[in-house]
Amino acid sequence: MRGFTAVDLTPQCELRLQARYEYALLEQIDGAPELIGQCSAEIWRSPESFDFAFPQAGGRLVLRWCACSPTSGIAILLGERQAFSVSLLASGLDIAADRLTLDACQQYFVRQLRGTPFEPSFGLIDLWQRPLVATIGLFLPADDSDKKLFALADRCFAAAYFRRLGLI
Repeated sequence: MRGFTAVDLTPQCELRLQARYEYALLEQIDGAPELIGQCSAEIWRSPESFDFAFPQAGGRLVLRWCACSPTSGIAILLGERQAFSVSLLASGLDIAADRLTLDACQQYFVRQLRGTPFEPSFGLIDLWQRPLVATIGLFLPADDSDKKLFALADRCFAAAYFRRLGLI
C-alpha cells in the first residue's frame, strides 16, 4: 500500500513524532472520511489556495492552503485569534520544489524565532521521506470538541492532497 509520512514538530521545530499513514487505514478513524472528502472538494475547486471553515467546528477552525508549486505547499490551521498549526507538504514529484518550500519555511522560522525564548532546532530540510506532511504544532484549541479535528486535520488534508497528485 502506498501512503505518506507525517512528522510532528514542536514550536521550536524539534521532531516529536514520525509515522507512516496509509489512506485505507486513515479512513477507518472516526470522522476522517468526512474530513478527507471536505478537503478533497476544496483542493479540486481551488488547488492554488483557499480558506475552508470546517462545519464540524461551527466555523471556529479554518484550513488555509497555499500551494508553493504544483506539488508542494503550506496548510495552516487557524482559530479565531491564532494559528494552531503550520503544515508543510512535499510530494517528492519535484525535488527542487520540495527543497525550496522546506528551505523557505526553515529560513522564515529561524528569522521569526531569533531573539525569542525559542531557539530553533530545525532538521526539516534533512527529512527525506516523500510524500511528507510536516506539522509544527503551535497551540491547542481551547474547545475540547475542536481537539479531535485539530488532531486529524493535517493528516486528512495530506491524504486528500497526495491522492489528488496520484501518490496514494
